[in-house]
Amino acid sequence: MSHDLVLVEKTDHAAILTLYHPPLNSLSEQVIEALDRGISGVLAEKTCRCLVVTGHGERAFASGADIRELENLDEKSGTALVARVKEVFGRIRSCSIPTIAAINAHAMGGGLELALHCDFRVAAENARLGLPEINLGVMPGAGGTQLLPQLIGLAKARWMIMSGEIIGADAALEMGLLDRVVKGDVLLAEVKKMAASLAEKPPLSCKAIKKALLAGEVLSFADTMQNESALFGELCGTRDKKEGVRAFLEKRKPKFEGS
Repeated sequence: MSHDLVLVEKTDHAAILTLYHPPLNSLSEQVIEALDRGISGVLAEKTCRCLVVTGHGERAFASGADIRELENLDEKSGTALVARVKEVFGRIRSCSIPTIAAINAHAMGGGLELALHCDFRVAAENARLGLPEINLGVMPGAGGTQLLPQLIGLAKARWMIMSGEIIGADAALEMGLLDRVVKGDVLLAEVKKMAASLAEKPPLSCKAIKKALLAGEVLSFADTMQNESALFGELCGTRDKKEGVRAFLEKRKPKFEGS
């Protein structure tokens, strides 16, 4: 199944969206719209419990903005473009199911920002990552200045963004930008295992956890603590909570249904 420049593969309770824009999977306006359609299709499937985003080929996960399009941007169109990209990427960040970026190769600029919007990032050993927009006279515009510091700290993020430095997968793992680094030929297999593991978790709990984490970015500490308590209480009234506790006491694997 395909959505223009994004391929959609479904496996058990997970879905894999593959950016298909050879040779470097640049994030043109058409690719962004195709990604939006792919996300909509996945989220419409109530049985989907994990979303994976990856890139086609061995050269790039996503190389960032289409330079030809960037060349023609002015102040108004540039602002509108990154607002739209943030809207689409934000759907991944705020969706109720776990999301994983399978970084098969280079993730630059908007490509890295796409990965930053995912809950987890797993990269191939040969992957290189960076936000080199400054070298084009611009800056990250799809969340990089806000999301990168959350993962690696302000000092390291400031250097990466202002220097445009490109780093390898091992360095990215060491600083907390990546969750795992694996051999390229087993990347998708390993990510599929992760997705399958996450898909077995109770969907309502995953949704509540994501809501609690996102709330921490906009609410005061007192409000987030209160919000966490309310979410915990809501989960205590679900069938999945009853199933989880019963399965634990009966020493068996739980079967969560999302209710």
